[in-house]
Amino acid sequence: MIGRNCTRINMSCRKCSCGVGLFIRTCHTLICLAVPSTLLFKKTALQHALVEFADPLYGISYVCLLVFSLVMYFTACLVDPGYVPVMAHVHKKSALKHPPKDDSDEDVDPETEDHTPMLRTATGEIDTEKLYRYCDYCEIEQPMRSKHCEDCNKCVRKYDHHCPWLETCVGERNHRFFWLFLLSTALLILWTFVITWRGFDQEDGWEGWFHSNVLLFIDIMVLILGGFTVLGLLAFHSYLMVKNMTTWECAAREKITYLKYLEDDYNPFDQGCFHNIYCFLCRAKSRRWEVLYEKKTEMRKKNSSIV
Repeated sequence: MIGRNCTRINMSCRKCSCGVGLFIRTCHTLICLAVPSTLLFKKTALQHALVEFADPLYGISYVCLLVFSLVMYFTACLVDPGYVPVMAHVHKKSALKHPPKDDSDEDVDPETEDHTPMLRTATGEIDTEKLYRYCDYCEIEQPMRSKHCEDCNKCVRKYDHHCPWLETCVGERNHRFFWLFLLSTALLILWTFVITWRGFDQEDGWEGWFHSNVLLFIDIMVLILGGFTVLGLLAFHSYLMVKNMTTWECAAREKITYLKYLEDDYNPFDQGCFHNIYCFLCRAKSRRWEVLYEKKTEMRKKNSSIV
């Protein structure tokens, strides 16, 4: 009876989550389409380009950017962020002895799939408490840089954060789509702001001006509020991309087992600016971060001992 009740609760939560996700994504789409649509009814550069078809290249470029932004948004929403499969036969004691493997191993980067070295103490024993975190909800040993999301009720590889505007997690497999969404949306907002600003009619008196430009005034307010948020997130996530970090690692470093023992300014996953950007944008497969972690920490120990 308890198992059935839990199953029913989980199913109802999923239905509720799907409903919330559908509502949020519909609102986002309507906002993205509503603001440009109002510009088609005023004497703006967008009306000149699309309605009058006087400058088709300008209009088509704008529409392509708008479509790309929406595609990246829905891709970030719908792509698996890197959920770690739950296996009922994996227990804590057995997982501590062996590196955690799951059904997604075929999607792991081949550079790191041969073996997964583990951190060792001074006596040569495996220091599993530093390397792995045990998830009491999923009852699995999490791969490095993974975290359990209470909203999704799953562990996520290279967990960044749970985004309420996407209604899903941002993790290893959809973080680049989230960043591309932020980039394209920021460009779209700036472009739309310029079009809107230049479209204001000059009228004598405040009442006449407001009556003539009320739609454009609302558009400007929406663009300013959304613009500050999107530009701030874009700047922050660009920094994370360059440094190969996550929001969770920045915010809770002192609580993360594999980071709290290191120096505050040391990032064991940093492989250089250009390499970090390449891996972030171009590598589609998951990585076993334990390999890079041990390699970098061992190199740091050797360098510090030499000095």
